[in-house]
Order: sequence, then C-alpha cells, then structure tokens
Amino acid sequence: MIKAVIFDMDGVIIDSEPLHWDANKQIFAQLGIPIQDVPYSNYIGVSNEDMWQDLKNLFNLSHSIEELVQWQNEETLKYFKETPYKPIDGIVELLIELKNNNFKVGLASSSPEILIEEVLTHLDIKKYFDTYASADYVPRGKPKPDLFLYTAGLLQVKPKECVVIEDSKQGVKAAKAAGMKCIGFANPNSMNQDLSQADIIVKSFKDITIDLIKSLEE
Repeated sequence: MIKAVIFDMDGVIIDSEPLHWDANKQIFAQLGIPIQDVPYSNYIGVSNEDMWQDLKNLFNLSHSIEELVQWQNEETLKYFKETPYKPIDGIVELLIELKNNNFKVGLASSSPEILIEEVLTHLDIKKYFDTYASADYVPRGKPKPDLFLYTAGLLQVKPKECVVIEDSKQGVKAAKAAGMKCIGFANPNSMNQDLSQADIIVKSFKDITIDLIKSLEE
C-alpha cells in the first residue's frame, strides 16, 4: 500500500531550473569557465557538492568545494529573493488532495536547507509537508538512494510504501535505487531529462490523481 508521496523541489514544486541556471552562469563567467563547455544537464537533480567536484576536476579550479558551494548558495538565494515565482500549475491542488486522503507528504531536494525554507515559506506551502530533507543531510546525493531513504525514515514509512515525483534523470534513478515507485514529471525547462526509468511519466500535475497513485501499489 502506498502511504507517502515524496516530492523533489526544483522543477517539480517550482519551475526553478532557469533561475539556477542564471545564477550559475554568473559564477561560471567569474571563474572563467566557458559556459558552452559545461555539461549542465548532467547536474540537474544532483547535489551542489557533486556538481562542483566535477567542475573542479574538469576546469582545474583553485577554489575549495566548500567555497564554491557557499558562493553558489548565496548567489542562488539572491536570485530567488529578487525574482517572482509561483508553484508549478496543479501542485497546490495535489498537495491538498494528498492531505485530504491521509497520505504522508515529504520533500527531498538536492538544494540546501536555506533554499528549501525560502521556497516553502515564500509559497506558503510548508503546512502541506510532514517533513523535508536536503542533500546536505546525507552522505551521498542523487542518483544514490540516500536522500529518499532518509526522507522515508522521517515519514516513518517503508521505501516500498513511497511514491516519488521527480523531473530529473538522476532523481528517478535515486528513487528506483531506493526501492520506491516513481512518477516522472516531464518539465520542458529541465533540459530534456531521460525519465524512462520512471513507472509513469506525466506532463501535467493535473494528471496525477489519487487513483493514479494507488495504481502503483504492488
């Protein structure tokens, strides 16, 4: 029986990948990294630490990973505070429907806690979530299963009782590695992610119903 639904945040709760891209482009430019040489679609859904470790290796950056992540967090938070944004269409209605049907609801994001708090507070949707978790809380980020397993633990449910909603290839891989069902959301702003490992792929949150979620029960 499915007892919990775990949401990714970026590209699922909000259409934020363009905001992240704009913030990161500013940093790449200041570091002298040619934007056209950055395999950015590979980093959607992964932790900031993993992204910068790869870029540090690729471009022989002198900054520490900690410095780069801190820089990125500050730049991204500034962009979020200065740019109007709203939930992706259908998200609030789905959250309300899940709570009305007694599902536990979690959020598992590769973004840092400070950004998760900003989004949930700004959109006034924190009340719909039983818990949230950042990749900062676990040893390994997506596509490893750690973050989803950790969130399931907070929700006090078994992995097989969870459905994850993800928009990225790495997130889908993490959900399946955790032994969870996964609904892939084909967000056109998430750089054509391969969601083929998801159990179901939707193009709109209006397509995600309680019956659809229950259809994933084994």
